Amino acid sequence: MKSEKQVRAALQAEWVGEGEELRTLLGDKDDLGHLGATIGGRFAVPHQPLGPVPELDVDLGLLAPPSRLVREGKFHGDEWVHDPAMRGWVYAASPDQLAVRCADHLAAAGPEAWYVATDRRSAVVVDSSALPKDKTESEPEPAAPERKRGGVGSLLGKARSAFDAVADLSDGLTKAGKRVAVLWECSHDQVRHRDWVKRGRSTMPHWFRYMEFVDGSVLELRMNLRDYI
Repeated sequence: MKSEKQVRAALQAEWVGEGEELRTLLGDKDDLGHLGATIGGRFAVPHQPLGPVPELDVDLGLLAPPSRLVREGKFHGDEWVHDPAMRGWVYAASPDQLAVRCADHLAAAGPEAWYVATDRRSAVVVDSSALPKDKTESEPEPAAPERKRGGVGSLLGKARSAFDAVADLSDGLTKAGKRVAVLWECSHDQVRHRDWVKRGRSTMPHWFRYMEFVDGSVLELRMNLRDYI
């Protein structure tokens, strides 16, 4: 895993546009972990990708497993934040919503996943070394077939909302010679609300980045507030 300083420098050189300000990088050792999910009323820990994600050369075993109590849902409210193996939580009505697509890519990249944001857009990125050697010039993820009417099963692994057209696999950053690869990207006009929120029941609160997307889905990611003070 590259350091925050290295990732920041690569993003500034290769991704951040003219007049754009890089504001958030979440992916150092204190930010990493698994995601939990409540999607369509169904609970899952750890969250596993439900839609298309790129093949990556990462060791998911480097992440400590969530506690048994969290895996089995034996906690109240936001008590899951006290498990250091948990990175965040995604809430959505269906697997094709924006928060889930972001979470899918974070889960797929595991210990190599960085959530980054500027004043214009958000993305999930990895160091280009996480791409398989024969995938360093991979094509953008193709659009899925039109969704058929049906139950939740028709959504899993196949469906993609219209919002996914915003940016799964950004154009060009997986090409040879780049230091970072963008797995997922979303402009901020697709985010209804962003904030820092306190979670947990201890005297020292745990801080999370809260993102509510225009489709109603929500993603919360653990952060170190000291990095922003």
